[in-house]
Order: sequence, then structure tokens, then C-alpha cells
Amino acid sequence: MRPVLMLSYHFPPLGGSGSMRVLRLSRYLPESGWRPIIVSVAGGGREPRDPGLLDQVAPELEVHRVRCLEPDDFSDSWQNPPQKVVRNLFKTLDFLLFPDDRALWIGPAVRRAVRLARSHQVRAIWATGPPFSTLVAGLKVHQQTGLPLVLDFRDDWTGFNSRFRARRPARQAREEALERRCLEAASAVVSVTPGIVEALCQRRPEGVPAERFHLLPNGFDPAHFEGIPQTKSPSGSFQIVHAGSLYSTRSPKPFLDGLRLWLAGCPPEVRARVRVVFMGRIEPALEPLFQAPDLNGLLERIPFVPHAEALARIRGADLLLLVVDQVERADQIFTGKVFEYLGSGRPILALVPPGSPLAGVLASSGMALLAPPDDPEGIRGALAQAWSRRDEPPRPDRNVLSRYDARAQAGQLAQLLEDAAG
Repeated sequence: MRPVLMLSYHFPPLGGSGSMRVLRLSRYLPESGWRPIIVSVAGGGREPRDPGLLDQVAPELEVHRVRCLEPDDFSDSWQNPPQKVVRNLFKTLDFLLFPDDRALWIGPAVRRAVRLARSHQVRAIWATGPPFSTLVAGLKVHQQTGLPLVLDFRDDWTGFNSRFRARRPARQAREEALERRCLEAASAVVSVTPGIVEALCQRRPEGVPAERFHLLPNGFDPAHFEGIPQTKSPSGSFQIVHAGSLYSTRSPKPFLDGLRLWLAGCPPEVRARVRVVFMGRIEPALEPLFQAPDLNGLLERIPFVPHAEALARIRGADLLLLVVDQVERADQIFTGKVFEYLGSGRPILALVPPGSPLAGVLASSGMALLAPPDDPEGIRGALAQAWSRRDEPPRPDRNVLSRYDARAQAGQLAQLLEDAAG
């Protein structure tokens, strides 16, 4: 079995989609002849943690956790002067960390990875970002070992997403140059959405072939749903569940407006059965939406929950709500949560831009009702449809869902590693 170094800042017990992607791929790569060796961070600063994910890490998986200094290690609760001086210094210099605020893990990660590459006869390197510091670490390991490098972009480094980081022009130019060096060195470049693949391909350095760029979307692991029954909501309620963070550009307001319109035309006994559960972090600016008197008793909020509990609530929902960001080029967004929704087998109400790649995937799945994200009247109609079909099980298209099965996706990555290693 050929060893492959997998560099990922995020790995259990850190939570989030980055950890889940590495967890899924590393679980099934051995079935295609590749033995993953994980290099991850030992701390993780204030990243959300989900210790329960450690139960899903295969006992035979080799995991190396690298310690490094990070700005948010310096808690605001520290009060003695020397620590406050250091903390304030890190706050002042945070914008200088390059290419991102996890830059201090590059050196320790590279040193550990190079030692492992030489001691384990590693055949290839795979590195995933964000943080994009991890891609830089992969580049440096490649330069020091000569091993083929496969880069995994979960976000668009210097393109669409960079506008949210308020980079100065000189800083942006440095990052673009570094990104080009990474793209030039990689034997293969993969990303999670067609839009990011296209953007990276357009930014590729001269001489880098377009055939080097590949789509490998996020997916789901059917094993995560084993033992979780599809149970009816308690007391005959009609439970709508949203999993994931909400903030100013991903607001539930259009949905809540559509919910009001639908309930206004329903008899009281229907309203009495409806419950909407929001799992995940909610930006404080959205608080007034959840305190509206006319929605009193309808809404339930649950903070960050362990992955296993989130899956149980998803599996038990009558309807899953998907909300995407309302920003420029929103039609290119492919939120990772959609794939666990698809894997759950439950009906989905997706508020997505018409004609977008995500809308196409959901429409072809046989599991989703679609409505424009800014159209309360369209949302009202979709909710009415969902209610009328509440006793009808979804009829998923298994051929579509199989594309997002973790086992199949690990097989695709294994082929890319095979092609890179020769």
C-alpha cells in the first residue's frame, strides 16, 4: 500500500467541513491502495471542537499533530502584563501573518512532513486549504522532497473569497503570486465547486495545462447515518431543520417572511404543528429576526452541536432547510451541508439561485423543492408543497447520490494520486 501525506490544519477533534472532508477521504483511500498519513495541528486555537468525531477516526490511521504558536492562543482572559503585551503584539501583527492567520504552523508542519516523507517512503503529498498556509506547507514539502503534490482548494484563495478579507492591493498581489507558485508546482489541483475549478484554471500560470484542474465536491459518508433511524417528529409536529451558521449575507429573513405568508393561509391547527429548528452559530445582528412576536413558539435555536447529534436531528426532520449566501456570484456557492442533507434521505427546501450548479444538483436528486433565495412568495409556495407531501417519502435518484458517496470520491482522489505518482 502506497503512503500519501495528507496535510490538513483541520482534523478531529476540530469540527467543521474541513475536518469532515479529510475524515471521509482518509477513511476510504486504503480501499484503493493508498495509506494516508495525516499531518494536522495539535491545538487549533479557537476553532470549534467536536471530540465525538475522534470515534470516527480509523484506529489504524496514522495521525501526527504538530504544535505551533497561534495568535488566538493568547486569550483575552489573561490579565498579567507580560501576557497582555504579547497578546496585543499579536493583534497588531495579525495582518502581517502571510498568507493567513495560521502562517505560524507552516514551519512546524513542513519539518514534520519532510521527516515523515523520508522515513515512510511516501509516494505523494495532498494538502487542503483553507487555511491556505497549508497549501504553502505542501509546496515547501514538495520542494524539499521532490514528491508529486496534489492541492485541494475548499475555497477560492485569491478570487471571489478574497474580497471578504479586505486585503490591501500589495498584500493581494503577494498572495496571487504565491498562489501561482502553488498552481505551477502541483501535479493536480482539485476543488469542491465547478466555479472554483474554473476560476483557478483561468488564473493558472502560462504553461500549466487546463487538464490539471479537477472537480472533487464535498460529499457524505453513508456510514455516518448507520444506526440513526428516520423517526417522525414528536407529538405530530412538522419539524423544519436548518443546520449551519447564519450571518448577514446568509440571512433567514426571506425564509421567515415566506413562512409567515404560508402560515397566514393555514388553519390554526397547522400552525400549531410547525416547528423550525436552527442548529449552529447565529450572528448577533440577526437576533431581532428570532424575537419577532408573530413567530413566538415556532422557532427553536440550538448552538453548535456534536456532529452525531446534528445528524440525528437532520435524519429526524420532516423538512431540511438550505440557505445560501446572497452575495455577488452566489450562483457559484456550493455549501458543503447540502451533501449531508442528500445523504440523510429527508426532503429538502433549498433557497438557491435558479440555474446555479447547486440548483441543478438538487433538482436532479429527486429530494428537493427549490425557491429563489430572495422570493418570500416562492418560498410560501414551496412550503405549501412540502406540507402537502409530508407523508410521501422522497424518491432519491441513486445514480446522482452515488457521485457524492465518500467511497466513490476517495476512489477519484486515489486515481489522481496514481496519475501524479506515476
